Parts: sequence; structure tokens; C-alpha cells
Amino acid sequence: MLFATDGSEETPTTTTATDVSVEASAAAARAELLELANDLKGQYGVLLIDSDAKESFRKAVEQLESVAEVPTDVLALVGEWTLVCSSSSSATAEKIKIDTSKIPFFNEGPVRDIKNTLNDSIEVLQTIKFGEASNSIDAIDHVIKYSPPNQLTSFLKNVPDAIKDLDINPLKVSDTKVILKHKAELEGIIPVIKTKLSLQSVVVNVAGKSKNLEPTGADVLGINLPFGELLNAGSFETTFLDDSMRVSRSKTGPVDQLRVFVKAETKKNTISSSDDEIETDDDEIVDDDDDELAIDAEVVGDDDDNDEIVAEAASDIEVEQESTPSNDDDDDEIIAEAASDIEVEQESTPSNDDDDDEIIAEAASDIEVEQESAPSNDDDDDEIIGDAAPSDVVS
Repeated sequence: MLFATDGSEETPTTTTATDVSVEASAAAARAELLELANDLKGQYGVLLIDSDAKESFRKAVEQLESVAEVPTDVLALVGEWTLVCSSSSSATAEKIKIDTSKIPFFNEGPVRDIKNTLNDSIEVLQTIKFGEASNSIDAIDHVIKYSPPNQLTSFLKNVPDAIKDLDINPLKVSDTKVILKHKAELEGIIPVIKTKLSLQSVVVNVAGKSKNLEPTGADVLGINLPFGELLNAGSFETTFLDDSMRVSRSKTGPVDQLRVFVKAETKKNTISSSDDEIETDDDEIVDDDDDELAIDAEVVGDDDDNDEIVAEAASDIEVEQESTPSNDDDDDEIIAEAASDIEVEQESTPSNDDDDDEIIAEAASDIEVEQESAPSNDDDDDEIIGDAAPSDVVS
């Protein structure tokens, strides 16, 4: 028996379907933005200057913001974030179009090599800290990390062999960090999470492998900036946020800035999970080897059975050899018969030496007869010469 359902029961089903559609759209827009940001970073670095690249980046961010839910979880901001891509724009800058493909030598030769090396060597991080005393976000560090290469060929590919291995990092510096320390304060959560920050100090940290440097890094310079809340203040809004990706917008004077971050812990977790999988595979291999060794031990333990099998096989072979008749006499008879057949065939074959001598004698007599029957033309030749000589002299 079928029962009709009222409208109150259909409403949750419709809402759920809509939510699924929105989540699917947000996930697709998120994946598209992250893929585009990584591609642009590989081509131009973390800071975009190409006008077309900045425009495509802006549209991808706006597409995600239009379909994703507005973030409200403030604690999800806490952690270390890696900058993937950023762009800045203003009303004045939009009037100037920059096409990096038309800049001479920008995408070829030594300039391209240096640009690619710097892109690979520079990393920008943002660390958002939660204060226990304030029970809120109270500090944000902007970290510019530079890992200098050791050889000249890292910057220039086509260099003479004499200097291609030139050491350009004699102090063996592994990491150099410029840390901009900010005081942070949440200004609001609705309609978006807005965070105010002011620059308090600048710290330079250097790590290296030489005896003069600490492997884990040490602060070599620190500068405190007074009146940071008045002179170096700013704010940013978080327009998209999930467990591993964040989009922020900020405005400094007339310049609008747009940034995409990924959580640095996500990369570490990915590496750790890969290591765990490798260890699991190794454990399985060890278990398999142990099983095989156990089976081999069982086989070795059955030596008595193996001895019985070998003894039975040997006895079978001896019986078979005894039951097999010897064919040596038959083989001797066959060889003797074959030899007699060969002798009979040789005796029955007629010798053709006399016939060959007769053929040669006949051929010689034919040649002599032909030579005697051929007329001599010596007289005719003399007459021809005699007739031709006078006429030749007259002419």
C-alpha cells in the first residue's frame, strides 16, 4: 500500500540535494584554482606581474568565492601556511598592460635561468599563532625563506667548464630567513573573518653547515620598529578557508592584494604517509620472507622421505636397464651389410676412362680437318694491297 508524503518531508531532501550540488561546485572551483595557482607559480613565481596571468588568477578566485561557503572557523587559521600565488592591482596599474612574453630575453638565456633558480630557491610562509593569554589569534609572522644554491651552474647553464663548478656559497649557508613579526588582532567574523596586523620587528635568521653557522639556524640580526600600529598597520580578509587551503584579500592604500595559501602541514603529512606506506610494504616483504623460510625448513625436515624417494627411483632405473635387451650384435650386422653394399656398387659401376680418351681423339682430328679445309687468303690480301697503293699515292 502506498502512502502519500506531505511537503514537510520533501523539503529536507531538496535541501540536501542542493547542498551536495553546492559542495561539488565548490570542490571543482577549488581544484581549478589550486591547479592554476601552481602552474602560474611555476611560470612566474609567487608574485605575478604578467597582466593576463593576473586576470586569469583573479577570475579563478572569484569563481571559488561565488560558490563556496563563507568561512567562520577562526581556529582553522592557526598554523603555518605556504604562499602559492599572489597578485596586486590598482586602478592605475590596470591601465598598464604587461606582457612578459614580449620582454626581450625574459624567457630565454641567462635571464630565464636566473629567474627559474630564484623561483625554486625562494619560499614565502605565513605563520598564524594563537595566544593562550588572549584566547585568540595575537601574532602573525611573514617569513621569506631563501635557500641559496652552491654552484654557478645553478644560475647559469651555459658557462665555461673552468668555472662551471665554481662555489658561490663559501659559507655553506643552507637557509636564510627574513621574518617580519606582526601583532595580530581579530576585527570581526561576519561577514568574513577580518584580521588586523601591525609590524613590530624584523629578524634575520641564518642556518648553514660551516663551523661559523648553526645547522638549525640562529638570529644574526633583529630590528624593533617603533610605532608599528600607526605606521605599519594593515588588515586582510579570509574569503575561503578549509583544512588545507586559504584565500585572503588585503588592501594597502590604493593597492588590492590577492593571495592563495596551502597549509605547510599538508605537505609534511603527505610525506609521512608515503614513508608509512613504504614501511608497511617492507614489513609485508619481511613477513613473506619469514613464511618462505618456514616452508623451506619444513621441506628440509622431510629428509627421510626424500631419501626413500631417491632409493625407489634408483631401483626403478636398475630394473629398466636389466630388462632392456642389448642391440650391439644387430648394430654390427647392419654395419657389415652396409659396407658390402658399397663394395658391390663400386664394382658394378663401369669405368668411363676409355670413352673419355676416344672423345678427346675425335675432337682433335676434327680440329685438324677444319684447319686444312680453310682456304688461305694471303694472295688475295697481296692483290688488294697492290691495287690500293697507286691510287693512294695519286690522291
